[in-house]
Amino acid sequence: MDTKDLGRRIKDRRESIRMTQETLADRTRRDQRSISEYEAGKRRLSAIDLPVFAKALEVSVLYFFESDISDHDFDAALLEQFSRLPTNQAKETAIEMLRLFTDAIKSHYSD
Repeated sequence: MDTKDLGRRIKDRRESIRMTQETLADRTRRDQRSISEYEAGKRRLSAIDLPVFAKALEVSVLYFFESDISDHDFDAALLEQFSRLPTNQAKETAIEMLRLFTDAIKSHYSD
């Protein structure tokens, strides 16, 4: 994804949740001018900053790569969610639920 595509996605999301550039700047600890430059594709956003922008825009980091999602990205998204669970018991429950869910989906698509 190039800088302009990423900037467009940031702007599209910001506008879809009716957020101003100033608010996004506050949430990401940037100035409004930087936000404008990111959105215009004039300034490159580092990979380290993607989670900051994702949180500020209330999306997953994968939002920025929607059309470019690979199997690795899906795995990373799953691990990201799994790591947010607070206890081992919660993780065990999630694994069991995922097993059941996976079996149901597999049987649905194999018919």
